[in-house]
This record gives sequence, structure tokens and C-alpha cells, in this order.
Amino acid sequence: MIKRLTVDKSFLILVLILAIVAVFVVIMANVLKTDPFLEVLNNDFIVNVVLMIEREGKPLATQIFMFYPGNARGALLDVPPETGLIIRSLNRSDRLDVLYDSQDPAKYIEEIQTLIDTELEWFIRIDEQAFIDIVDLLDGFQLFVPHAIKTQLDGNLAMLPAGSVRLDGSKTWLYANYIEPDRPEAELVARRQNLFHALLSQLKQRAAFVLHPDVFPLFEQRLHTNLSQPALEQLLSRLGSLDTERLVYQRLTGNLRLVDGTQVLFPHYDGELVRDIVKQTLNALLSEESFMDEDQVFSLEILNGTKIRGLAQRAAEVFQSFGYDVVSVDNADRQDVERTVVISREARVEQAAATVGRVIRCESVELDANGGTSSLMADFVIVLGSDFNGRYCEN
Repeated sequence: MIKRLTVDKSFLILVLILAIVAVFVVIMANVLKTDPFLEVLNNDFIVNVVLMIEREGKPLATQIFMFYPGNARGALLDVPPETGLIIRSLNRSDRLDVLYDSQDPAKYIEEIQTLIDTELEWFIRIDEQAFIDIVDLLDGFQLFVPHAIKTQLDGNLAMLPAGSVRLDGSKTWLYANYIEPDRPEAELVARRQNLFHALLSQLKQRAAFVLHPDVFPLFEQRLHTNLSQPALEQLLSRLGSLDTERLVYQRLTGNLRLVDGTQVLFPHYDGELVRDIVKQTLNALLSEESFMDEDQVFSLEILNGTKIRGLAQRAAEVFQSFGYDVVSVDNADRQDVERTVVISREARVEQAAATVGRVIRCESVELDANGGTSSLMADFVIVLGSDFNGRYCEN
């Protein structure tokens, strides 16, 4: 008589558990092989990369580079190192750069992420010598110097000629570092963003060169980044199609105050303005809009048509954050205006007035080709009414 073979049920359960674990391990291994940056890039989502240039272990300039590969459009948001925040980990208000750690900028980036309410997963950090080397590797940067510069840098006399010039690494470092006393903060911001524009432009023009097998290792070793090698290569490849002529420039603005003898920039509206800027910028990249005509930076005159003191200045700060040139802030002829209006001075840019109005949610647009509203030659005149709350026009 043949005995029936029996199998212990507990053994079968053990085998089943081991099989499930094995399948789980295989699945997890495949998941871990997937580079999240490449996933985002290849699926045509917007990628946000924190670009940092540092000097002596502290951030000299920080830009949030927002790039949409679907239409090759990009934007830069300047975040000053002196930005003042309530830093929860330190339980006090202080400058953003007190959190900066050259070896691990995670806490610094986390605070920026919280401030702008946008996820920032990736960063690229470049120190002084690496920056100089990269500029030279890319055959210099084309930059505009408004007037000749003669200054001291690190104890040495340094000079830059005026005009549009191509600068080598050392001269570009001087351009990035020199401080002009009594010059408006906006000029320093513009210089920082010009610097990053030149970097992106050269990476676009020299993408094939940088990605050459003999060159890429030289470039990569000068960057400190959490991007993998394949991710960095793919980003550089995509930058070859970046529309650098239509980069959108935004900036974080605020009130400068002295705190313990140090200048601190506290963001307007407790950061609400910069969060709105980022949100609108991301939407504009996706829809191929821009807050300004890509071939022109429009000038604005802002007039206060109410009895609320300082309202025009608050509106000016909003528009300056979006990159507009505010040439005048004044009172209107009357102070009982109810509805805010954007007035176009020329018919050829009348359509752009609607884009200007969207910054403050103003839908009222008029044409005044005779210039009766103002004696200035600003492209647009904005007359603020009682519907403007300091940030938006309320319906």
C-alpha cells in the first residue's frame, strides 16, 4: 500500500511568505533603479533646481531655476541670502544664510521650499574656484557692464571695462562680487540674474561640448549636486534647447531692516507675495505665457487714486517683484477712484496691458494714446482705486 504524501501546512505558509518577500524585493529593486529626476524630466513635468554660487562657505547668490522641458521655457527666481525668516529649528528670526552648510545645504533649501511653498528636490552648488574653472571651460561669459569698474577684491586692484564684454573666469567672479555703494538693490539682483543667464546661455550653446566624454568628467567634478550622473547629463542635454531669450526673471522683495547690526530682508506680506509669484510663474511656463513681453521690459507709472497712504508704493513693490520697471509712484488727480484701471499709452501694446493687470487681478484696461493721464512716457499708467487691497483688486 502506497502512503499518501502529506505536506505540513505551516511549511506552505512559510514558502508563500518567502515568495511574497522575494517579489517585493524585486519590485523595490526596480523602483530604486528609477531615477526620480529622470522620471520628472521625461514625463514633461516642470523641474525645479536650486542653483547656488558660494563664496567662503556662504551663498553669494541663489536662484530657483524652474524649467519646463515641454516647451523649453524657463524662469529664475532670485532668493537673497539676507532674506529674513522665522527659523523654527533655531526658534528665532534670522537671515536665511545662517542655515547654510556648504557640505549639506538641505536645511537652507528646506527653508526656501517652505517660504515659496514649492517642492525643491534638487540642487547644484558651485564654489569660487569651480565657478572660475567652469566659466573658462565654457570660453567665458558675455555680460553687459554699465560703466567701468575699478575696485579692490581680496586685497587686489581689479578692473572691468564698460560695455558688452566677454569675461574670463576671474573677471566674471569680479562681476559677481563687486558692491557699489548707494546703488539700488534691484541693480544687484539684476546683476546676479544676468550672471545665471550667462551661465545657462553658455550651457545651451556649448551643450554638445560639455557632454563630450572627455569634457563631461571635468565639468561634473566641479559641481556639488544631488543629481545623479545620468540625471545631470540629461539636464544638460535638455538645456541645449532652452529658450534663453524668453527666460522669466522674478525676485523676492521685502523690507530691509537692521537686526543686531546686520541687514535682513523681510519678505513682503510674510512671504505671500513670493508664493504668488512662484505659482503664477509655474502656470505661465505651462501655458507658454509670460508676465512681460519677451522682447521688452515695460515701464509703469503707478498713481494712488485713494486716500490710503503708501498704497502706490505697495503696488510698486508687487510689480517690481515681477520684473517690471516702475518709473514713478505718485498721487492721482483725484482720491475717490473706486475701480483700479491699467491704461495703455500706445495701441501697439494695448494687448499687453491685460498681462500687466493680471499681476494685481485688475481686469479694467483702457487706451489713452494722447497721454492725458500723465506727462511721463511710461508704457502703462496704473491708477489704483479703493478695490485694491495692497496686493490684489477685490471684486
